[in-house]
Amino acid sequence: MSFNPGRKAQLLAVVGALALALVPGARPDSIPQLLTLGPLTVLNGTAIVSGTVGGAGAGSQVTVNGHPLSLDAVGNFAGVVSLDGASTLDFAVGNSSGELVDLSVPVALAGPGGIIPGSVVDAVEQAGATLLQPAGGFVGGQPLTVAGSVADKGQLAALAVNGTDVMRLLGADQTFSVQVPGTTKEITLTATDKSGVSETTRYKVLDASAQLATPLGTSVAATSAVGLKIVKIRYIATRVARTKRLRMIVTVKDSRGYLVTGATIKVRSKAAGRLTRRAQTKASSKAGQAAFLLRVKTRTLGKRLVMVTVARTPTAKAAKTTSIRLAKPRGTKKR
Repeated sequence: MSFNPGRKAQLLAVVGALALALVPGARPDSIPQLLTLGPLTVLNGTAIVSGTVGGAGAGSQVTVNGHPLSLDAVGNFAGVVSLDGASTLDFAVGNSSGELVDLSVPVALAGPGGIIPGSVVDAVEQAGATLLQPAGGFVGGQPLTVAGSVADKGQLAALAVNGTDVMRLLGADQTFSVQVPGTTKEITLTATDKSGVSETTRYKVLDASAQLATPLGTSVAATSAVGLKIVKIRYIATRVARTKRLRMIVTVKDSRGYLVTGATIKVRSKAAGRLTRRAQTKASSKAGQAAFLLRVKTRTLGKRLVMVTVARTPTAKAAKTTSIRLAKPRGTKKR
């Protein structure tokens, strides 16, 4: 959607003001808030949004109605998105465990001036709906028993697992348990508050055959990984001064501690002119590793080589910067 210069300037000015005026809603300290919003403005088919994603950092993203917005170093975001006729504002973010969380805010909640208060998501987040994941995650093949709980059911109008009502199953301890078929590919937990704001958390169900035992531990395919971490980067610099060759081994795991096979791993020198090939890309092996042979230029010897590593799966990304000081060229004399 395009805006004329005057209109664009007006919207951007409002975005700037909202980013500075972010007002977090009240929330018990015991329940960490994933998404804190500033006031939302719905105006002539567009929405002006701002907020903070808890636990995020620079390079991460929040998606609003399919439009990606970048986060700064402390997780703040701000932007203008087109509604394209949508009746809700949908915020998609990743939580600390690697699951995708969708928060949906009805546009009809807008008051005078098209303002929706930032506290609109507080009730559904304070409800604290969550599932209890088995060690190693949900694995299909057999019927699955899905257990969960809420922190404050009084905040909710509805609670469902894969569309099945579990609100009625909540006991005095605010827990529930329900079975889903072993053929289930994804488990969704949807909590809806009394104003129609909903929070849906998506949990992957792994194929039992997708896990592989390796000498280094259990491995899963990149498509079945939950989150992604670069857990180790090892350099082997034996005889680098003579051969001008350096080995670099990258190990990746998901958030459950499983090695990840088939992840795309790219390594590059942070500075140009240090290697004969600045960047290389490989897929991780069944042991969750990718090994690279780096050819070092002579002028790099005796200096610190800084490498940037980026790993990706279809649903996650991780990055890490490491360095190694290389031996001096053979025959170099101290002065």
